[in-house]
Amino acid sequence: MGLDMKTKKKLTEETAKRYCMADKKHKTKIIDEFTATTGYNRKYAIHILKNSARIKITHFNNVEKKSVQIITKVRKKRHYEKYYGQDVQKEIIRLWLFSMYMCAKRLVPFIRDNIDYLAQKAGYDEQLKTKLTRISSATVGRIIKPEIPKHSIRGISTTRPAKNLNKLIPIRAYFDWDERRPGFFEADTVAHCGTTTEGQYICTLTLTDVHSGWTENRALLNKAQRWTKEAVADVKENLPFKIKGIDSDNGGEFKNTQLLQWCQEHKITFTRSRSYKKNDNCFVEQKNDSVVRRIAGYYRFEGEDARTVMAELYEHYNKLVNFFFPSMKIIAKERIDAKVIKKYDEAKSPYRRLMESKDLSPAEKEELRRRKDSLDLQLLLEKTQQLQHKLISMAVQPS
Repeated sequence: MGLDMKTKKKLTEETAKRYCMADKKHKTKIIDEFTATTGYNRKYAIHILKNSARIKITHFNNVEKKSVQIITKVRKKRHYEKYYGQDVQKEIIRLWLFSMYMCAKRLVPFIRDNIDYLAQKAGYDEQLKTKLTRISSATVGRIIKPEIPKHSIRGISTTRPAKNLNKLIPIRAYFDWDERRPGFFEADTVAHCGTTTEGQYICTLTLTDVHSGWTENRALLNKAQRWTKEAVADVKENLPFKIKGIDSDNGGEFKNTQLLQWCQEHKITFTRSRSYKKNDNCFVEQKNDSVVRRIAGYYRFEGEDARTVMAELYEHYNKLVNFFFPSMKIIAKERIDAKVIKKYDEAKSPYRRLMESKDLSPAEKEELRRRKDSLDLQLLLEKTQQLQHKLISMAVQPS
């Protein structure tokens, strides 16, 4: 393995000092050593050694003194005209805020998928429209990086494992599920308890389709088994495709006879994850952060009024997440020593993944298309932001 540039630079400086002071015979040996170590061409090695140091002669009390001085060259800074100027950067930041703080790799496909709509609403000229279509996720990442720290916060886990029904609700196995087909959902709850779990507080039920990333959220008054079962039933009634399976953690809101019997009646496979293994439900855990915490934060919410506002907020926000916002799925993970390299597929909205699926019937796809055509992106975003501000104003302040 060759030397890195920093090491080569240090080696060049030290060798150049010796080279300046050496006679012709020793200079030949120094060049032989230097080329063998660095792998440089001999002529190039002579050139950089001659131009990296010089002999400096000083006189003091009529005594001549020789010393070696390293020649430091100040490289002229090249000035390039930025292709993505202030107009593009301002618009990228505006679209990042407009899209509810998407990461760069999701924001780029979101812009490309909706560029005609965005151009019509914002009045882009052709040049700006072309630049926004061509911009890469790496460039977008650099533009939004300074803005990210301005919008950050963490929560508390309130899952309490239920010991009963372990034999009736099996741990999820590969033969129970086919994640390549839509309809298999992971389920979890998020507590909006603020900094303390005392008293009653609102919870969010999250159901995420593993294949497409389609996510449904329901606001619950608390984690009572009744509310959980009714919320799951409501999701089933309003979903544009069939639920084939539900996999939850070991919380008591899921591991109960009410939900088990309901799943058996509707021929839905009901499984659970292993205790204390969050990665078993990694898809829904990820949505807890990117969907629930992104829109509702880490505040404490209590009471029916706040629950009603949160339910209306999810009704609008879920349409954005499912029909417009792209998401990525991990397709490979490789560990090299302490480093983990993850590879993701192309960012696509859940709607697009479902429309590309061969397992949905033409009627289900037509229903999805009808729902998409009835939506207005800007109106949805404006209503979502209004409801978000209203909900946050109802947060219970810590005493």
